[in-house]
Amino acid sequence: MRIVFFIVVLAGALFVFQLIDKGAMAAAGKIVERKVLPMDVPFEKREAGTLLNHIRQALDLTELSANGILAAAAQAHADYLVKNRESSHYEAEGKPYFTGYAPIDRAYHAGYQASFVSENLSTHNDNAENSMDGLFAAIYHRFGFLSPNIDEVGIGVTQDPADSQNSAFVYVMANSEFNRVCTYESFRGSGSYVYGVCKDKKHRIAKKTYEKVMDFNKANNPKIILYPYRGQQEVPLAFYNESPDPLPDYDVSGFPISIEFNEHYVKNVKIDSFTLFDETEKEIAVRLLDKQNDPHQRFTAMQFALFPLQRLEYDTSYTVEITYRDGEGSKALRWQFRTRKAKEELHVIVEKDAHVVIAKGKSHLLYFKPLNAHDLIKNVKFPQSLDVQFIDNNTLKITLMDESLESFDIVSDERTLHVEVISY
Repeated sequence: MRIVFFIVVLAGALFVFQLIDKGAMAAAGKIVERKVLPMDVPFEKREAGTLLNHIRQALDLTELSANGILAAAAQAHADYLVKNRESSHYEAEGKPYFTGYAPIDRAYHAGYQASFVSENLSTHNDNAENSMDGLFAAIYHRFGFLSPNIDEVGIGVTQDPADSQNSAFVYVMANSEFNRVCTYESFRGSGSYVYGVCKDKKHRIAKKTYEKVMDFNKANNPKIILYPYRGQQEVPLAFYNESPDPLPDYDVSGFPISIEFNEHYVKNVKIDSFTLFDETEKEIAVRLLDKQNDPHQRFTAMQFALFPLQRLEYDTSYTVEITYRDGEGSKALRWQFRTRKAKEELHVIVEKDAHVVIAKGKSHLLYFKPLNAHDLIKNVKFPQSLDVQFIDNNTLKITLMDESLESFDIVSDERTLHVEVISY
């Protein structure tokens, strides 16, 4: 049996999953690199905005309106990332397509007037759905998308025509009311004022106006923001990494559940319990992150996230229960969501050395269930006559390119799968 190597890079939300070590393959013979198909970039840019607003609508959050200035800033950064093959919120002066060091600098460069600007980005995604999945699994980025204090967004998407794997989705979000008052005449009356928050650092805003503007969007958004939301279907299964990493001692865990309390309605809150159950009502082992134990101190006092310590299962209903106390007393929440269904026949691999039987004539999903917190599929070897795609860092989609193949092995760093092929 002739064995060649397959290489793929999968990334999102400022992190790159380097699934295969090219250096380890150099002496092994031919390297086969699976090419990502070119995107319809204008379509995927529109789709990214549609998907984001669909989620916000499901949570009763206000939709984000499209802002052309923010879109120009986002597109400029996407172009920079692809041209320089980087994945960062920051740019280096002197490099091609540089328009500003930080997101706010690039927004100012494009013509935005207010400093209240945030940015999410993902790289090496081949469509908007994958970009969204990665960013919503990344908890810091999720809270950015679901903020009750934003109401507009600009989206930039770029793909290298010579290397379709080199792509970037950039989302720049802001508060239109804040930007509007930065275009008004500078405050000259008596009383307290705020300055240093507009592009013109000397521009003054009356303190009462500033406080009203910063509360306007919050007052028009719900008291509690849950994700996954009530009744959500097709929820992703796993969390792998984020920069910075909220779960640094795990390389793979379950898709996080989050809750944010809108500070317009809730001034103080304490979580008494935050629990996740599977379909059999078995409690899932989890880790709760909040402002006190967030390793990077990015959470506010209103934000909480529950990380299942193992990947969630395909096509499974999960129940979340929360009890908390706010200024009105003790309260409870309970809701359900369901994880993603496998689109191909699913084979769950639970041993280091395993055997599976597949049928000819269709694609199959091979899910190597993680055996520990660091069990990812790396440095994969397989026959050249097999088409292999990484669905995530534990799941392969395989399709036989040679119907005469009767058996073969798929071998990674730590695991071996013996595959028998049959005809139906």
